[in-house]
Order: sequence, then C-alpha cells, then structure tokens
Amino acid sequence: MGVVFTILCPSAFAKKGKPGTEMKLVSVDVPNNKITVSDPNGNITTLAVMQVTTVTLNGQPAKLRDLHRGMHVNLSVSQGGKVADKIDATTPPAKNTN
Repeated sequence: MGVVFTILCPSAFAKKGKPGTEMKLVSVDVPNNKITVSDPNGNITTLAVMQVTTVTLNGQPAKLRDLHRGMHVNLSVSQGGKVADKIDATTPPAKNTN
C-alpha cells in the first residue's frame, strides 16, 4: 500500500515558483477572509481563507487577524490555487538601523 501526496498551488506560483516557496504577505482582508501574497518574482495572488484553514504565526496557533503586511508566509493551497488550506507565517527579522 502506498501513499500519494498532492500539492496544489496557484498557477502563477506553479509557473514562477516552487510549491512551498516563501511568499510575502501583501495584505490581509479579515472581513472578507482573504489574503494577498507575492512570490519572489513579484507575482501577486489573492486567496480565500476558510474557517478550516490552519493559521500559525512563528509556530504558534493564530487567527487571520494576527497576520500583518510584510510577514513571510508558506502556504498550502487548494481549489486551483484559490483557497489557502494552511498558512504558516513568520515575523520578518528586524532591520538593522546601524
């Protein structure tokens, strides 16, 4: 007996980046349950966030409202790249002001 894993990703990410590529959070729309992210090539995609979407921030359980623009995110997506199933966000390192 074997196990098959399928990773679905937005078409822009499939063409321009690898699944699991770290994205940058461009915006969070809490009232409409959506996030907008950009990949390393600057491609921007908006994804729906469902009630069953798992959200973590710095490895801890979080809510969509805890996420902010500029955070780094790794995503698992479905429905042709339109829905975020899992969002793993991290706070970007502080910039050195020296």
